[in-house]
Amino acid sequence: MNLSPVEIRVQAEAIREGHVNNVKYMEFLEQARQPWYDYFLHLGFRSFVAKLQADYKQEAFLGDVLVIHTAVERVGNTSFVLSQRMYNQREEQVLDAEVTFVAICAKTGEKIRVPDELRTKA
Repeated sequence: MNLSPVEIRVQAEAIREGHVNNVKYMEFLEQARQPWYDYFLHLGFRSFVAKLQADYKQEAFLGDVLVIHTAVERVGNTSFVLSQRMYNQREEQVLDAEVTFVAICAKTGEKIRVPDELRTKA
């Protein structure tokens, strides 16, 4: 699994009033989590977002290259938290987010214990 940082170049459709619209940041974070969703399926489970908290640090603009680092922050019994940090091409922090997920069985949709393999990444 490739869980490296994800790079996104800001395109014109993401811009409102001269800078990136706040909703677009959520889409960028979701895009950066896609390799993680694939990894979860590899481990035999799916997940859903129970909570998303984002702290905006500064604006991003057309043409900026945003780098999003995603890592396991904490693991509970049936839930876990991924931290996401977004930087621009000048290595300035643009956004800091924490996303809480609930682990569910890929076959039944029932809540399950977070697999041990994911726990080792915390």
